[in-house]
Amino acid sequence: MPDKALVTALVAGLLSSGLFLVVFGAGLGFLFMFLPTLPLFFLGLSRMGYGYKRSLTAALAGAAGIITAVAGPASAALYLVFLGLPAAYFCRKALLHLPATAGVDMFWYPLGLIILKLSLWASMLVALMTWYYASLPGGLPQLLTQNIREAFTDLQGNYGDIIESMASAWSFLMFPITIWLWGMLVFAHAWIANRILVKQDKHVRPDMVFKPFVIPSWVLSLLAICALASLIGSPSMSFLGKSTLLSLMLPYFFLGCTIMHRSVRAWPSGRFFLLFVYVLVFTLFWPFLIVAGFGLVQQIKSLSGHVSSTKR
Repeated sequence: MPDKALVTALVAGLLSSGLFLVVFGAGLGFLFMFLPTLPLFFLGLSRMGYGYKRSLTAALAGAAGIITAVAGPASAALYLVFLGLPAAYFCRKALLHLPATAGVDMFWYPLGLIILKLSLWASMLVALMTWYYASLPGGLPQLLTQNIREAFTDLQGNYGDIIESMASAWSFLMFPITIWLWGMLVFAHAWIANRILVKQDKHVRPDMVFKPFVIPSWVLSLLAICALASLIGSPSMSFLGKSTLLSLMLPYFFLGCTIMHRSVRAWPSGRFFLLFVYVLVFTLFWPFLIVAGFGLVQQIKSLSGHVSSTKR
């Protein structure tokens, strides 16, 4: 008789692939693209004995289902790279913990470090794409610039000069903005799945609340390398440096959010202020960098304090 957990994983994978095909077939857009991760998160975060291995099995089954549905290996690869594998990885890390000891609560793996790893994964994919298109005239930056021009063809008559300057100067923002939204929406769907599991008393991790976390110091070195590449590299290298630099600000944004929440907790109108900030972030995007800057400053301050205490 087939293993019940395996059958559940296969069913979850087929459900996930079905949602994927519906979202893309109906053209529901980017925000609905992450619905296929919900079955994977329900499976991977449940305490019913499934875990991330079953979530990974479900993701692979989903990819096989997409190929079987004649959507092609390219669609299956897109599903795995951006949805299936990140969901399984998120489940694996989110359920890691250290048991409670005398006077110390149970320590769960920081969600911020999961976001950091996902940002690195996405940045690596951008690097591969940049390398792949490097042989074309102008490389990936020129390809994105051309796509922006074509997307705004109808406005060329009145705003041609503005679109031309923006397309060439700001094309590097396309990947960071996509990665920011991707990381946030992956986390949001994990939060939704875990919240429902908590209400059904089938959870492992009690919550998906972001708490202050420590970003490794080597990330600052990586940011410095990206900044240097953006200034003195070739056009493709400069594009990759700027895109990666901004993409890696995502974990700093989440760190900045934890600091902001902690700082305004005692304010009478703290919730209104937070709502105002998040509305600005998701409508204008540039406030994202201000919040991320708070996280970056916090890391630099913590490293400075650590160095000072070491010297003593």
